[in-house]
Amino acid sequence: MVKKIRVLDEPMDEEIEQVDMTKLYELAKTMDWKLWEMLQIMQRFERKINVLDDQSIGEDKEPTVKTTRRVK
Repeated sequence: MVKKIRVLDEPMDEEIEQVDMTKLYELAKTMDWKLWEMLQIMQRFERKINVLDDQSIGEDKEPTVKTTRRVK
């Protein structure tokens, strides 16, 4: 059984808040800080991926320095 939902637009009685520059500056500082945190997280993630890539490449390669046993 399906219920019908009726959506009625209610008249908006909200007052529009005046925006001053100090609020905008605070918002911009907060956004800047969050972007900085995201950059730091991505750089740490990138370093970990590079380390893992270097290890996987090293497993596929043969050693570049071969040791030979000397016979006397």
